[in-house]
Amino acid sequence: MSSIPVELPEHLVSFVSQEAERAGYSTAGEYIAALVAAASEKQGETEQALMAGISSGDPKPWTDAEWNAIKERVIARSVK
Repeated sequence: MSSIPVELPEHLVSFVSQEAERAGYSTAGEYIAALVAAASEKQGETEQALMAGISSGDPKPWTDAEWNAIKERVIARSVK
C-alpha cells in the first residue's frame, strides 16, 4: 500500500482525530482512507446512474408540474 503525506491546518487535524475516534478508527489515517474509499464508491455510483440515464432513451421535456414539484422539494430542504 502506498502513502500520501497530507498537511492540514491544526483545526482540521483536531477534527479528523475526533471524528476518527468517534467512528471507531484506530488512526486518523484509517479514517481518511475510509473517507476517500467512500468518495470513490460514490463517484462510481454517480457514473453508473449517469450512464443509465444516457442509455434510457430519448429525453422527454418536463412538465410545469414536474418543475414545480422539484422547486417545492428544494425549498422544503432549504427551510429545514
